[in-house]
Amino acid sequence: MDFARTDEQRMLGETLDAMLTVASSDWRIVGEAGLDALGIAAADDGLGEEARDAAVVAAAFGRANVVLPWAEHWVATRLGERGDGGPRAADPAAVLARAGNQRAWAEDALTVLHCAEIVGLCRTMLRDAARFAKERRQFGVAIASFQALRHRMADMAMTLELAAAMTDVAIDALDADDGNEAVRANAVSAARVTCDDAARLVGEGAVQIHGAMGLTAELALGGYFRRARTLAQGDGTARAHLRRYAA
Repeated sequence: MDFARTDEQRMLGETLDAMLTVASSDWRIVGEAGLDALGIAAADDGLGEEARDAAVVAAAFGRANVVLPWAEHWVATRLGERGDGGPRAADPAAVLARAGNQRAWAEDALTVLHCAEIVGLCRTMLRDAARFAKERRQFGVAIASFQALRHRMADMAMTLELAAAMTDVAIDALDADDGNEAVRANAVSAARVTCDDAARLVGEGAVQIHGAMGLTAELALGGYFRRARTLAQGDGTARAHLRRYAA
């Protein structure tokens, strides 16, 4: 289960996988799943403020392509916003406008949760590509037996696992709260760059393996790819994060 370390986090991810579909892209699912208490300290009757919990949710949303402003909502909640009936914030600009002197932390938190969602999206795109390759036959054999495609899918899997590992490191840096902003910034930017690679390489590979159907409305894959590329265009873009890391 992506980013889960405790039994509770693994159970949360498994529960969300069982209940979520693309049709779950309605904010009511957050209340139904009991996620509204994440980002609130246990002392305030919440479920805790760990970014890892929020990342488990973001990855699950990605695996099902549930398109909701979860990252923005969690960061706004973590910054002290309260209230029911909908997301605390619907876009990054609204969160950052409220962040004040915590703006740098908020920017990094949004980036990390978007990375977690990209990992979830890529996880499903790679799975669907592998399944299709086993079913699609040419020249009397499954295309999964073609060496070129096997190498392509191996590259996709390696890129995805690197993105997941770097995002895991960034989650730890975000949760450390030790005042070392340089370490956090490096970890977050490294994750953002590798997730950009994953969104592109895994998404494009999955679409190409599906052939002409890859971007049609007939397949869910097209929606996953578009969401991954949309997320990859935000958070200052990978190029800006590469410059920040280099600096």
